[in-house]
Amino acid sequence: MDPNLLKRIITAVFGIACILALIIFGKTWGVTFLALVGACGALFEYFVMLFPKEEQGIQRVVGGVLGFILSAFIIFRAGILYESVSIFFIVIFLFYVYLIHTSQDEIQKLVGELAYSLMGVFYVSFLFSFWPKVRELEAGVYWIFLVFLIPWVSDTAAYFVGRKWGQRKLSPVISPHKTIEGAVGGILAAVIGVFLYRIFVFHELTWMSCVILGVGGAVLSQVGDLFESLLKRALAVKDSGVVIPGHGGILDRFDSVLFCAPFIYFYARLI
Repeated sequence: MDPNLLKRIITAVFGIACILALIIFGKTWGVTFLALVGACGALFEYFVMLFPKEEQGIQRVVGGVLGFILSAFIIFRAGILYESVSIFFIVIFLFYVYLIHTSQDEIQKLVGELAYSLMGVFYVSFLFSFWPKVRELEAGVYWIFLVFLIPWVSDTAAYFVGRKWGQRKLSPVISPHKTIEGAVGGILAAVIGVFLYRIFVFHELTWMSCVILGVGGAVLSQVGDLFESLLKRALAVKDSGVVIPGHGGILDRFDSVLFCAPFIYFYARLI
């Protein structure tokens, strides 16, 4: 077996066991802790990708610290959330006005960095905040499993189907290794996975819900994967980090989960 593939499998098994333990035994607080840790790590990775040079350390710190504070307010849905978002905007705008006045960099470059910083903070903060929101739903312990089950089943199936039968590129500009055959395989596997989940665990799901959740969740998961690939390509990096052996960084592992979580939340609220 490929040593890198073996490392990926071992890490995945250990990681899934830890996540399952937090979801089941930690209840809402366990998922909230998981979301906070994930947001913190993902923000750190994002700003290291955005500001890789040593002299850009101040931008990295300001973006990461402000982003994590805002993440905590969003995840806990604090009563002063409106005020905290307003303060975040004011502080980061003032910081970049200061940089524009004191830095030798071009204004266009700094404004681009400001736009990337704002996008990264809200991309990470808001999407991670859906994890505890899903866990707090009625039957949330069952719904939260789908947040992770659908993307990971879809990703795994797409990877192996793509390696075996992939011929046509899904998005050669963004991610040249992903194929249409792999994407279709990932969607079918997700539907089958949700069917099995319904049969053995979550009996309240209808068969139509299994199809909608499997297809919709898998498609959004793949969109999330492509979006992170787009970010990495724009910032000229291969992986978002190295914290997860065989998988890269936190964003590399949870990019698809982040896009799937809001879909699961709103679907569960509407049915």
